[in-house]
Amino acid sequence: MSPSKEQVIDRLRRVKGPDLQSNIVDLGLVSEIAIKDGRVTFSITVPAARAQELEPLRQAAEKSVRELPGVSTVLAVLTAEAAQGKPPTRSQPGAVPESPRMQAARAKAAGGAPTPAAAHSHGPGKQQVQGIKHMVAVASGKGGVGKSTTAVNLALGFQALGLKVGVLDADIFGPSQPRLLGLSGRPEVADGNKLKPMQAFGLKAMSMGFLVDEGTPIIWRGPMVVSALTQMLRDVAWGDLDVLVIDMPPGTGDVQLTMAQQVPLSGAIIVSTPQDLALIDARKGLNMFRKVDVPVLGIIENMSMFICPKCGERSDIFGHGGAKAEAEKLGIPFLGGVPLHMDIRAKSDDGQPIVASAPDSPHAAIYRELAAKAWGELQGSNIKLEPPALEIGGDARALKVAFAGQKPFEVSAEVLRVMSPSAEVQGHSPSQRVTVARKKNVRIKELRPVGNYAVRIVFDDGHDTGLFTWSYLQTLHDEHDRRWSEYLSALAQKGLSRE
Repeated sequence: MSPSKEQVIDRLRRVKGPDLQSNIVDLGLVSEIAIKDGRVTFSITVPAARAQELEPLRQAAEKSVRELPGVSTVLAVLTAEAAQGKPPTRSQPGAVPESPRMQAARAKAAGGAPTPAAAHSHGPGKQQVQGIKHMVAVASGKGGVGKSTTAVNLALGFQALGLKVGVLDADIFGPSQPRLLGLSGRPEVADGNKLKPMQAFGLKAMSMGFLVDEGTPIIWRGPMVVSALTQMLRDVAWGDLDVLVIDMPPGTGDVQLTMAQQVPLSGAIIVSTPQDLALIDARKGLNMFRKVDVPVLGIIENMSMFICPKCGERSDIFGHGGAKAEAEKLGIPFLGGVPLHMDIRAKSDDGQPIVASAPDSPHAAIYRELAAKAWGELQGSNIKLEPPALEIGGDARALKVAFAGQKPFEVSAEVLRVMSPSAEVQGHSPSQRVTVARKKNVRIKELRPVGNYAVRIVFDDGHDTGLFTWSYLQTLHDEHDRRWSEYLSALAQKGLSRE
């Protein structure tokens, strides 16, 4: 049974305020208390200039409420929206009445600090998140362009390249990732009072949708949203990730700009439809990232075309090629287009994103290629691998790979086939992963270069949807013994054979 609001308030009275003479409730710092099925959220108003310094206060408030019977998760948010010396709005849901001492205590806590606006513009630098190598924002200038569906399938596309991937749903007001990933329930608390991310299809995920019911409206102000997003990023036990895909909220307002300023993004991907109105908004998103020195990895044109499933006729419902033309005009990469198709929509609604549930479909191949191009762009601005010399050898049973300045190596055709990004959908849990059998005698038929970042390998059994980036070829060589041992074990467990 969930605790009452009065019980939560009583617990919070045990937490000393910034003046160390009274508690945060009597000082009127607590507002926005919401309780649902054991999940408690609330905000604590503090001076903007002291937000980082007062982080222990937030943690103490969370710990105090977490000790109440019936509480499963607690999310406390630091906010500094109220102007210095002004009380929070009394009409806010869950607001606690402010005491007469509030203004004096707030002024004392501020210690002569600059106003919140000034502190924001000169805020602390971006801080890395331990264990996460790259953070990639997927953004759009407006809603309704399929950004969240694109984000989750891109994440699975990154995973298919052999990368460890997570997804952060940064759309506080309209979280989509729980539904797209077919996830429900609440995250558990790990050591150090951090939340364990939920998992689906091998992806680690965190969303406000795991903490608040889908139908519950969230009525928060800008700084509260930013604080909640920062906590979902930094107070989650992500572990080691190669890429964290951040599904950004639509638009280019203060929340989006602040996120771009405070989160150490390696790059951003803009999603747009071909129509002029969407491209105008996409341009705003691009300029926002440029303003804060975040590299734009490219533009994706979603709903690029429609092919009638009955007659095969093509219709450009929203136009076609607009995003490509815009990318060329702005001098940024065009990653590719995704068609409007019933399967993508239906599988997304069912919580079975198409890259995971239909890895050999042409639409899954499109998303994997988009991810490979984005990864190539990311490497180009960070840890670029020059294209290796490739040669089919050993009676077409192996691929010879030679990177400049490194000793050449070979990867067998069988390893390439059974560990193809699309065949294995690398990174899935063992129960979800497809184990390809009977490929001992498979041969390489053709190599098809894809830009300067990958090669598509055509095998003599007809399989040709695997996109092998240079880094993945290197990984297959470096981790051959471990991956081969795991593959043989999976064959034995499932009663399959190499023959």
